[in-house]
Amino acid sequence: MKKEPLFVALSSQKGGVGKSTFTVLLASYYHYLKGKNVLVVDCDYPQHSVNAMREWDVKNVAKNKRLQDLLVEQFGDTGRKAYNILTSTPENAKETACKFIDHSDVSYDLVLFDLPGTVNTTGVFQTIINMDYVFTPIVQERMSMQSSMNFVLTIREFLFHHKEAPLRDIYMFWNRMDKRVSKDMYNAYSEIFRSLHLPVLETTIPSAERYNKDAGVNGPIFRSTLFPPSAASLKGSGLDLLADEIEKILKF
Repeated sequence: MKKEPLFVALSSQKGGVGKSTFTVLLASYYHYLKGKNVLVVDCDYPQHSVNAMREWDVKNVAKNKRLQDLLVEQFGDTGRKAYNILTSTPENAKETACKFIDHSDVSYDLVLFDLPGTVNTTGVFQTIINMDYVFTPIVQERMSMQSSMNFVLTIREFLFHHKEAPLRDIYMFWNRMDKRVSKDMYNAYSEIFRSLHLPVLETTIPSAERYNKDAGVNGPIFRSTLFPPSAASLKGSGLDLLADEIEKILKF
């Protein structure tokens, strides 16, 4: 019998905080570097940015000999094919994943969901509470911070009154931490999180240009659906620390 995979969503009530970026980065890190069988469900309708990134990656490889050689070398070394990316509406997200898994020969370890940037979108809240875990990127910007905190509080309030819900917990993690910017907001909100007993990951992700770039034709690869982050681009990114901390929570 196939084992039951873990269902994990990257979600927030605020767009533009890094949900799609970390869906791809974590999927590629776990699938290509850690040998986990990963499935991605892109529910960010209508743009489906993760699926669009895969299409862009495929076109990039098709016209670049270096990337073609890297892909052949990667498959020869690991035997791992590219992970599948499904597109779905938020309300049908888990059903879409389960149907695919039921008809697949692969025993999946992890299913990652990229959800829209507002919990008011039809089906988002229902999908969230039917996950195993949710991870929410947060940034040092007051309106975004308040929105994210309200989002997490709403989810945890629901869980408090609905113990039977599949969702085990929701965690926040700091993204785009700029060393040049005062940490006053970070310190103030960290204190608020502690007083409200809201779980925040220890890993903080620095503000770095590599998080804004897809796999190019030259240079180290970082964000790609077909390749893992290179050792050079991983250094100092915090992604490996974040992935390891999440893996300890998931125990998968």
